[in-house]
Amino acid sequence: MRGLLFPLVTLVSTVAACAAPEPKLVGSPEVLPLALDDSFRVVKVFSQTVDPDKNGRVNLVALKAEIDRRYYGAINSFERRQREGNYYTIQWKAPKSADLTVRLEYRQQKLGSHVQAMDARYQASGGTVSTEFSILGDDYYQDGPVVAWRVLLIERGRIVGVQQSFLW
Repeated sequence: MRGLLFPLVTLVSTVAACAAPEPKLVGSPEVLPLALDDSFRVVKVFSQTVDPDKNGRVNLVALKAEIDRRYYGAINSFERRQREGNYYTIQWKAPKSADLTVRLEYRQQKLGSHVQAMDARYQASGGTVSTEFSILGDDYYQDGPVVAWRVLLIERGRIVGVQQSFLW
């Protein structure tokens, strides 16, 4: 058991040591040239919706634990409502020392074809990195859930990696 626990603790401490930038909302995302590069890639996009109306009675222990993690620290119904919405965790790979912007472009149900975007900028980063974006609280309830999304890896004003949802 000890042999199994040590790598897990090391992994958690390594992930915690890397400070991820806070994603910022982009006013109007510009159109960028496409210059895909095999050394940059979006590995996986994990999406989760935390909404009592949509989640209902969750039976899967792992999913219930993740929802409880999102609500952790909320002491009243207002704080719980501010943590409800769409969460996206993007795992991506890049070569060492690349200055990158990870952008999540998304469309919400009540806004039709209007595209919104969030950016997270990384200086001299590389390897496998995880970035989290969230559309929560009033943004989620006023504009509706996210219905389509696209993740872009941008280096020097060019799109070098992309992954998108089926409806994009």
